[in-house]
Amino acid sequence: MPPGPAAPRAASPPAIGLRDAPDVPAALLLSVLAALCLAVPAAAAPLVAEKVAGPETCVECHLDQIQVWKRTVHNRTFRELPRQPETEAMLLKLGLSKIKGEKQCQDCHFTGQIIDEQYQTVSGISCESCHGAAADWYKTHGDYGPGRTAATEPPEHRAARLAQADAQGMLGPRTLHALGKTCYDCHIVPDEKIVNAGGHPAASPGFSLLTWSQGEVRHSIPREGDKVNPEAPLPRRRLLFVLGAILEVEYCLRAVAAATERGEFALTLARRAEAARQLLEKIQAAAPTPAIAEIVAVAKSARLRLNNRAELLAAADQLARLGRAFADGTDGEKLAGLDPLLPGPDQYKGKVHDPAVP
Repeated sequence: MPPGPAAPRAASPPAIGLRDAPDVPAALLLSVLAALCLAVPAAAAPLVAEKVAGPETCVECHLDQIQVWKRTVHNRTFRELPRQPETEAMLLKLGLSKIKGEKQCQDCHFTGQIIDEQYQTVSGISCESCHGAAADWYKTHGDYGPGRTAATEPPEHRAARLAQADAQGMLGPRTLHALGKTCYDCHIVPDEKIVNAGGHPAASPGFSLLTWSQGEVRHSIPREGDKVNPEAPLPRRRLLFVLGAILEVEYCLRAVAAATERGEFALTLARRAEAARQLLEKIQAAAPTPAIAEIVAVAKSARLRLNNRAELLAAADQLARLGRAFADGTDGEKLAGLDPLLPGPDQYKGKVHDPAVP
């Protein structure tokens, strides 16, 4: 159940105070794009099992990507996680039973689906865990038009098709902020009890949106049958680097806001929040922009202390809005100053699958 090896902690962790803090108070294309301008959800949004289509739905058109997925910890967790001694010990401490049957575990470690009117755990972390429950959008996503293929689909049809699928809930490169949030929904643990009482890590040690998305889970194979799985282009990696820092602060602030005691949960996530705030300052110094300057100011405005829920959540909500605006409106080409800060391939998480190797 532990996400991985321990990561170094911040040298000077911020104090978590125990004092009470005061509350701080194409017509189709155009219509679809308008539907995308929705408020950013503030909390984790677990998959709705009734809307899950299952990994087999994706196999027909994404065979190479499925082969990558099968090699990942995301997939292997389905069989391996329940058998680990740490899992059994954690369940015992929490008074829980089987990991696949517990809501606290299902949302992040497995994919559930309604089959014959019953909830069933069908896989580990799968396509829909990251890209959204697909029942409403997978047919739209694969509809190239009568008699057409991906190669012959007109550009205007493709644009409208993808925009409509996005509006129906599909998460991908065009909805980068929402896609990144699905990672942080689980890699920053929102439950104080399972950390302090159960011994679950408060976050995945060393987790980074850039380094983990470019590691073993990378599946950027351009076309079916291609024998390459390239890392994201440099401008996109810059965006992932900054967006990861923004999301890290947002999610850690939410976690500290939920903390009720000075324990492992609060302390670990306060340290991570402070480290991410310092990284945002370095980012602004290396590639200054008004957008990042505002994000830094908001990130630093919230005091990392217990009983400060309103202030922490207000800052987190602002970061959610600003983070989405940054992801949607920033050209990674203009962030070249970040290149000395970017982690290289030697820091990517796990072995990248090479489609040329069976």
